Amino acid sequence: MRKESRRLLEAAGMLFILALTAVILYVLLLYPGDVSARQTGDRRVFGATYMTMNNPYYQVLDNCLRSEIEANGDILLTRDAAMDQGRQNEEIEELISAGAQVIFLTPVEWDTARAGLEAAAEAGVPVIVVDAPVRDTELAACSILSDNYQAGVLCAEHLMSVRDEAKIILLEHISASSGVERIQGFRDAIAGHEGFTILASGESDGQIENAMPVMEELLRQAPEADVLMALNDPSAFGGLAAIEGAGLSGRFLIYSVDGSPEAKALVSDGLMTGTCAQFPARIAREAAAQGCRALEGGCDRREIIVPVELLTMDNVQRYGTDGWQ
Repeated sequence: MRKESRRLLEAAGMLFILALTAVILYVLLLYPGDVSARQTGDRRVFGATYMTMNNPYYQVLDNCLRSEIEANGDILLTRDAAMDQGRQNEEIEELISAGAQVIFLTPVEWDTARAGLEAAAEAGVPVIVVDAPVRDTELAACSILSDNYQAGVLCAEHLMSVRDEAKIILLEHISASSGVERIQGFRDAIAGHEGFTILASGESDGQIENAMPVMEELLRQAPEADVLMALNDPSAFGGLAAIEGAGLSGRFLIYSVDGSPEAKALVSDGLMTGTCAQFPARIAREAAAQGCRALEGGCDRREIIVPVELLTMDNVQRYGTDGWQ
């Protein structure tokens, strides 16, 4: 009898464990919506969707934004659009369904985000555009952006201060307005300056894995090139790898925009010339503040521009190379 009782107890224990495991798996994998969104109590729920979380900049921006929001006892639900605007538009609808009262949006494409913006407007959910602008600004409560055009200007001005002439390759991201503005600022600043010539340009999507093969091809098209202007740090890293692979490191000056720890370290070591620093913590503070104001009656302004700063070997240690500024 004791053996049979022990077996029954063991069998009952196993069934309990299996049932508990099934419940946990259901909650984690199959339960519709965010568990946190359904247990909010009096806490406000914010949503965020970024063009990609493959870029460390957006990881840092999200962490800073989360710290600001959670410090007020509120909740942030984050989504990764993985460079797919259609997916991002769907994520906006998902965040609304999950209870988001405000949505922070970094659009994949500045001109095709309207469907998501309209969905939020119809639901009465304010959208705070962060880092990269949208075309349909009338559908956004507020836009908080780095001074992207000035970032390109600062890179060009430094180049013209250290070189009398340059043969330039551009790495671009034409579907993101922020990237377009950076390259346009660079183009405008060198325009009319004799000896500063753009030989070739290529689309990198702002991704390191795309930038390297594109840069390899551009070097074949323009073997005499000696300057790279990249729209962001990941593109510059891919471009640098291609330049090093071609044995041209000693010839090139390399500029980019972001101010990531990795780029600052490369600048400090002389492998990159400059990175124009963005300030994700400042952007996150502004975004969180405007998100709260959007719920309390309206944002202070329709657009807030956060200044940028070019970091070169002369001043890169101002913010250190271990983290973001």
